[in-house]
Amino acid sequence: MVDSKTPTVVALIPARAGSKRVPGKNIRRLKGHPLIAYTIAAATQSQVFSAVIVSTDSEEVADIARYYSAEVPFLRPPEYATDKSPDIEWIDYTLRHLSNLGRDFDCFSILRPTSPCRQPQTIQRAWQEFLAQADQVDSLRAVEKCQQHPGKMWVLKGNLMKPLLEQNTFELGNSQVNHNLQPPNLQPPNLGQKATLREQPPTPQPSTPQPSTPHTPWHSTPYQALPEVYVQNASLEIAWSKVVLKEYTIAGKVIMPFITHDHEGLDINDLKDWWYLEYLIAQGEAQLPVVSQKPM
Repeated sequence: MVDSKTPTVVALIPARAGSKRVPGKNIRRLKGHPLIAYTIAAATQSQVFSAVIVSTDSEEVADIARYYSAEVPFLRPPEYATDKSPDIEWIDYTLRHLSNLGRDFDCFSILRPTSPCRQPQTIQRAWQEFLAQADQVDSLRAVEKCQQHPGKMWVLKGNLMKPLLEQNTFELGNSQVNHNLQPPNLQPPNLGQKATLREQPPTPQPSTPQPSTPHTPWHSTPYQALPEVYVQNASLEIAWSKVVLKEYTIAGKVIMPFITHDHEGLDINDLKDWWYLEYLIAQGEAQLPVVSQKPM
């Protein structure tokens, strides 16, 4: 529950009307409910937020969001609702408009409807992790271990190609690693120590086993021998409101990871993702948050 000693946080759920790859995606039915209903349910049931607000340019989406107990105090201007509109535009607009209405929040969390498997417990876990380091970081962002490693990616040069990571050395986090040797498997710093993230860089851990030859490039190295790399997913972000209002950024400079598990970070981008999620649900491998309302 929110109390006077805890920073206030608002859930911001973006749900513009347009979607080219899955038309009407945010309100498309999944197991009887519009997709957005599952994110609203998870946010509400987490009991983390002082308010759960949907940002949309659509009256239809607004009506559906209100039915499922979210607030839509105003519509998003069309210029902030195109398929190329950066998040900072609508978030800055929303926080400032809320402030003009006398509603200020210390923090905000972006919860995208396209990650419907995010549970109330997922949000609670992320919020507690953020609070534990809140005085040391600007934001938290959900990540998962990448399946397509950048060490095996290529860029095309005419009718030839070169590795994306072709430098002899490049910067990986806070350490210089040799492109032709096995880099260390970096671990995050011990955040329980007095030194903060701003003061103390991560300490490299002992290297994992070397590739078969010391000059094996990453594109020819087994996946298991490559350094662990994480990719962001769309399920969850938390940040101090001041990073938007004072710095015009949604993440700030010091970002901590929130590692999602199982299907918490599953993101629906196209119909293939939608069909895959329906299959996972049918097989009992993925679960959606419980929606208390009857289907609209």
